[in-house]
Amino acid sequence: MNILQISYHTAPFGSVGKFDSGGLNVYVQQISKHLSQNHNVTVVTAEKAESFKNQNLEFCSLNLFEPDIPTDDKEIHLIEFNKRLEEVLDLKQFDIIHAHYWMSGLIAKDISNKFNIPYIFTSHSLGVFLEGYNKERADCEKIVMSSSQFVTASTNYEQTLISESYQVDNQKIKQINPGVDYELFVPDLSIERENIFLSIGRIQQQKGQLETLRFLNSFKEVETDFMCYFVGGPSGSSGDEYLSELKESVKELSLSSHVEFLGNLPQVDIRNLLNSAKLLIHTSQYETFGLVAIEANSMGVPVLTTNNGSMQEIITNKENGYLVDGLDYQDVSISIKNLINDYQYFEERMIKCMNKSKDYKWENTVDKLLDLYQEAKFS
Repeated sequence: MNILQISYHTAPFGSVGKFDSGGLNVYVQQISKHLSQNHNVTVVTAEKAESFKNQNLEFCSLNLFEPDIPTDDKEIHLIEFNKRLEEVLDLKQFDIIHAHYWMSGLIAKDISNKFNIPYIFTSHSLGVFLEGYNKERADCEKIVMSSSQFVTASTNYEQTLISESYQVDNQKIKQINPGVDYELFVPDLSIERENIFLSIGRIQQQKGQLETLRFLNSFKEVETDFMCYFVGGPSGSSGDEYLSELKESVKELSLSSHVEFLGNLPQVDIRNLLNSAKLLIHTSQYETFGLVAIEANSMGVPVLTTNNGSMQEIITNKENGYLVDGLDYQDVSISIKNLINDYQYFEERMIKCMNKSKDYKWENTVDKLLDLYQEAKFS
């Protein structure tokens, strides 16, 4: 099968955690790698990056914009991308198109109409998540979903949200979970865990890092032996401003000895941090899934989360993490104090985390996607 993966707004083979690079990038990397073992896979992007070809996997960047421009500004290159794509690739050769994010979906829709090739759509994030409800984007998403052969959802939460918010037939929405890269995320049980907390994600208001700082401020009233590392670079038009606000809050809350901003890190360095950590703090307001949570669990790290959507399907309270309404309650601080100071209790949680993460395998993700591709191709 000849498969076209479109990741228009972000180059999926770059580093993760900076600008627009996040879970989508990991998702496209992993499914492309596994699909290319038995199929021809071409991945295209408009973001500037180095193209390559590795056996059945080809990555092609049309180099239309720099990675650091705001996402909204990337939209203006859509027409040029469509035109250039036809010049660079023989689009008629593809059996199926898989579009990632709404701008990629618009491109897939045009190609599908012109060459009669079915396409699958994966949102990775939704316009209804945005503050003030981005109607223009949501309208585009609805058009893309309506025209696609199938829409994938990572959780029941996302499936319900898509069905109700975009009036998409539930029969058209197929739930397919992402996975964990078990070649990378392998815990080293010989490493002694420290009282290290991690906050991993792009620095933007939606990710809620300020809420994490407020929790740390209250937590130091019950325990002072801890360190929290923030991993990720500024993202979006106000990312730099938000990072400055976070750093100023660290000073105001007298957290300088407990907090360090590490910026964007390669995944191998994140793996090494997880090997030493006892907790991942997850405060993202909205997630269609929460890839970082299952990656943390695979390393034996419990997750403290305030997310009441998709994370409820990933985290079982007081087993592989903690589901809380907010971080500003004293019992939350007491629970985390017990977690980091009672090593037997932590080890029990660590085993539960690793067992839970075994539910998520990229091989399973790809098997289900292939079934969906075949169904779309012959429907």
